[in-house]
Amino acid sequence: MFNMDISTAEKFMNGFQIPVKPEILIEIQQEQAKSYPSPNVIAQIIAKDVALSASVLKSVNSPVFGLKRRITDISQSVILLGSRNVSNLITFFELKKGFGKHSSISHEKYWDLAMETANVMVLLLESLGSKIKCVSEDAYAFGLFRDCGIPLMAMKYADYKTVLIEVNKQTETITTEIEDNYYQTNHASVGYFVARSWHLPKSLCDLILRHHEPEFLRASDASSEQKDLYALAKLASNILSQYHAMKDKAEWNLVKDSVLGHFGMSDMDYSEIQEDIKETFMIKFGG
Repeated sequence: MFNMDISTAEKFMNGFQIPVKPEILIEIQQEQAKSYPSPNVIAQIIAKDVALSASVLKSVNSPVFGLKRRITDISQSVILLGSRNVSNLITFFELKKGFGKHSSISHEKYWDLAMETANVMVLLLESLGSKIKCVSEDAYAFGLFRDCGIPLMAMKYADYKTVLIEVNKQTETITTEIEDNYYQTNHASVGYFVARSWHLPKSLCDLILRHHEPEFLRASDASSEQKDLYALAKLASNILSQYHAMKDKAEWNLVKDSVLGHFGMSDMDYSEIQEDIKETFMIKFGG
C-alpha cells in the first residue's frame, strides 16, 4: 500500500496544480457527515449554483439511473438517488470545471469517457447481479474518478498525448510503467492525491492508486468490494474500447484471465455480456 508523509507528498506533487475543493462541496460533505443529514439542506446548497443544478438534473434524468419519471427538482434528486450519488455528481462536475483549459489532450473527451465508464459499470452491475458485492454508488463513483489524474498529467506535460498513444499500442506493458519511464510518476499516483485532497472515501482513493496493478485481484490487502470494483472497471473499459474502436483495451490481455475468473465467467460468457452491454448502451445513450 501507498504510504507517504505530508512533506514527501508535497514534493511528489510539486508542479501539479490540484484544483481547490469548492465551498459548495465542502458544505455538502459537512452535511453528509452529520448523524442525520438532511436531503433538503443538501438540495438548498446545490440550488445556490444554477449551472451546477442544471448539470445534476441532466445526469439524474439520464437512463443509467432508471427513474420512471422526469425529475425537475433538486430535492427530489437527492431523495430518490441518495446523497452519495448526488455528491459524486457534484464532485465530478466541480472537478471538471476546476481543471484548466491548457492541456495536451481534449479534456471534454476525457470527461465524456469517464461518464461513459461509470454508466457502463452500473449496467454491468445490474447484469452480473449476485456475482458482485459492491453497491451501485461505489461503482458509479469509481467509474467517474478512476483516471482523475490524467487531466493533471496532460496539463503538466506537453507531450502527454504522445505517451498515451504509445500506451494504447502496448499490450504487454502496464500503463503506469510507461508513464513512470517518461515522468517518474503516473496518473494513478496523481489521481490518488486528487481524490484524497477532495476527501473521497479512503477505499476509493486507494483503489485509484492501484487500479493498474495486474495482480490486484490476488492482493491480500484489498477488500472484496475493491476487487469487485477493479474487475468491473476492467470489463467496462474493455467493452467501451470495443464499442468505440472495435479493439481490446491495451492492458486487457494482462488482466483478462484474472478478471473473468473473478466473476466465474468463460470467454463465451464474456462475449455474450459484452454484446448485451454494447447493445443496451447504444439504446440508452446512443453514443
